[in-house]
Amino acid sequence: MEKRGQATDRHGRVWVARVVSEDEAEEEDFRFWYEDLTPEERVRAVEECLLSSLKARGVNEIPRLRRVCRVVERKWR
Repeated sequence: MEKRGQATDRHGRVWVARVVSEDEAEEEDFRFWYEDLTPEERVRAVEECLLSSLKARGVNEIPRLRRVCRVVERKWR
């Protein structure tokens, strides 16, 4: 595993960039999400990833969820 660099995000967390082999990649990904982050940090990280991907598409904020209704039609006799 080769360490490439590190950066600090706006929440004060330090992120380290590492280069790993393809064999170690899945284990390293599992370790990061489940051992290093708390459930609250996982939710925040997913939200930030979603916002970054939307900004890349030109959307500046996460859209509000729309209300979904199920309409049940009654069978006619």
